[in-house]
Amino acid sequence: MLLNLMRKHARNWLMKIILGIIVVVFIFYFGSMGGSQRAERIAMIDGKPIVYVDFQREYQNLLDMYRQRLGRELTEEVIKTLNLKQQALDNLINQSVIVKKAEEMKIRVTDEDVKAAILAYPAFQRNGVFDERIYQQTLRTNKMSPEEFEDLQKKMLITLKVEDLIQEGVRVSEREIHDLYVMQNEKINVHFVQISPQAVIARVKPDPADLEAFVKAHEGLFRVPEQVQLKYLKFMAVDYAPNAQISDAEISDYYERNKGQWKKGDTTQPLDEVRERIIVALKQISGMSLASDEAKKAHDTIYQEENFDAYAAQKKLVVHRTGLFRINDAPPEFKSIADFSKIVSGLEPKEMSRVLQGEKGYYLVQLETRKAPYLPSLKEIEADAEMQYRETEAKRLAKKEADELLARLKKGETLSAVAGEKGLKITESGLFQPGGAVPKLGSSPELTEALFQLSEKKPYPEQTYAVDGNYVILRLQEKSKADEKEFAAQKAAITNYLTRSKKTEAIKAWIEGSKAALIKEGRLIFTRDLKDL
Repeated sequence: MLLNLMRKHARNWLMKIILGIIVVVFIFYFGSMGGSQRAERIAMIDGKPIVYVDFQREYQNLLDMYRQRLGRELTEEVIKTLNLKQQALDNLINQSVIVKKAEEMKIRVTDEDVKAAILAYPAFQRNGVFDERIYQQTLRTNKMSPEEFEDLQKKMLITLKVEDLIQEGVRVSEREIHDLYVMQNEKINVHFVQISPQAVIARVKPDPADLEAFVKAHEGLFRVPEQVQLKYLKFMAVDYAPNAQISDAEISDYYERNKGQWKKGDTTQPLDEVRERIIVALKQISGMSLASDEAKKAHDTIYQEENFDAYAAQKKLVVHRTGLFRINDAPPEFKSIADFSKIVSGLEPKEMSRVLQGEKGYYLVQLETRKAPYLPSLKEIEADAEMQYRETEAKRLAKKEADELLARLKKGETLSAVAGEKGLKITESGLFQPGGAVPKLGSSPELTEALFQLSEKKPYPEQTYAVDGNYVILRLQEKSKADEKEFAAQKAAITNYLTRSKKTEAIKAWIEGSKAALIKEGRLIFTRDLKDL
């Protein structure tokens, strides 16, 4: 029964989230999961620690998975966008929450269940029969004991049981199925007019009193924020990479874990052809590690001895200085550092930061000068204030005119009559499917949602909408009818899709609800911030 359950959920969202480690690492990568990492706590659930070594392992597994999928396209920028650290932390917490809730629900998996699951893994079989030698070799390659792997298997089987229990009651109604078909297939045609702020801006002529009042009401637009000047030391990976010693074992391991990068057509390049590229990559990784170590040593010494400049002179490090810059507009070198503005704003004069990690190395910064925020005089900002005032007032007037016209239309006046009176051009979109941009107009999230509410009895939306800086009034002209025969042909597929989607949402909601409840009860406690991982 449990093996059928595993096959049933082989492509399921929760399986990928919770135990992608099994499929990705063991079947595809055989990547390293061990290492002499610190067992620091990052969270506690009912007194049981979730440790840093598990976070690092999960993070590395995700990184390897994306390397396999994306190859050279997995740049530092892409890694940052994927937010892998958050994913890794979420995965670990979700795993622990599911196991904890399963205990409370008295869901059990026996040792025999685990054994049967392992024996059924194709990756551990030869000619359809479990091979003990392959199994043990795989575990050794991954630096994992049979006990650790069996524990992961048990968690996976528990997860599947929990998942099925949650999904049992998920149903979709005939109305939901039909509504989804209509949403995906129905098309509409609208007429619209646009009122541009630029068409009325010439009427806006402020006097000094208007500008004074505007600046006072909008101080945030003109206030010069806090400015600071820093001096800093930098420890770049490129400076330490040449000293890195790369072993043949490390090269072979990297080659095996990243085979997706070495493809030429359908053929994998041999190790000898890509060896130099691997050495460069490993030296960069090692360079970052060495730079991190040096930065930490420098931080600890300077912190204890308060000798920023003396330490730099002793170690022949260049002390760099910034000019005055706005606290919310960091110099280019620091833009990749998370929470940089927050970190710097918390420093006192002559105080040094913790070690800060950038894309290419590490930094220690010390606050030299702080200039408090201030509001310039009107004379200093008069031109900017007048421009801001005229643009703001023009938008207000354009919206006011659009709202007044919409009110007249809702009372029964025709769009053609109102548009003719105001000299506005009526544009027809042509038939299109709501959900994206309106042809010949553009889109806004609010307008997109409003389009689904239009009907023959209610051809105008409740309000006007801003699209690309203009205020829009639109009217429903026609709506295509749903093809019932086509609906009948697609009904089964729509039902399956909707059922899967609702089941996925049910599981997500259950996990998030369980997590929130554990946090509220004080049973789930985070002991380290994500930025420190």
